[in-house]
Amino acid sequence: MLMVHETVDEDLWRDHADELLRFATVLVGPSDAYDIVADAMLRAAAHVNSPDVINKRAYLYRAVANRATDQRRSQQRRWRRELAGIAVTTQPDDFADVRRAVAGLAVSQRAVVYFTYWEDLPERTIAEMLHLSPGTVHRSLERARATLRKALA
Repeated sequence: MLMVHETVDEDLWRDHADELLRFATVLVGPSDAYDIVADAMLRAAAHVNSPDVINKRAYLYRAVANRATDQRRSQQRRWRRELAGIAVTTQPDDFADVRRAVAGLAVSQRAVVYFTYWEDLPERTIAEMLHLSPGTVHRSLERARATLRKALA
C-alpha cells in the first residue's frame, strides 16, 4: 500500500485526509476512496501551497471530486465495452436500489448530496467548497433529488 503521508506534506495529509476519505467514499465507494484521495492529494500537492490557492480545504475537495469524475468516466467507458450485448438482471432489493440510484447520479450531484445530507452544509458553503455558483449547487441538488425520486418510485 502506498504511504501517501510520506510523499505529501504530512500536515496537509493529517489535517485533511480523514474528511476527504469520507467524501471520496460517498463519491466512489469504500474500495476506491483511498486511491482517489491519495491520487488527488499527490496531484494537488504541487499547487495547494501556491499563493493563488486561498482555501486549501476547498481546493483539496475539488481535486478529489475531479479525480472521482475522471475515474467514473473511465469506468463507464470500460463497462460499456465489457457489457455490450449482455443483459444484466438483478433481484429486487431496496438497499441495492438505493445504492444503484445514488451510483447513477453524476459525481457532481453525489458531491452536493453528500455535503447536504451527510455534512449538513448550506448550499452557499457547498458552492464555496466545490468552486461552483450557489445556483449551480441548487440545480444539482434539485436534479439529484428528482433523479432519486424517479429511480426509487
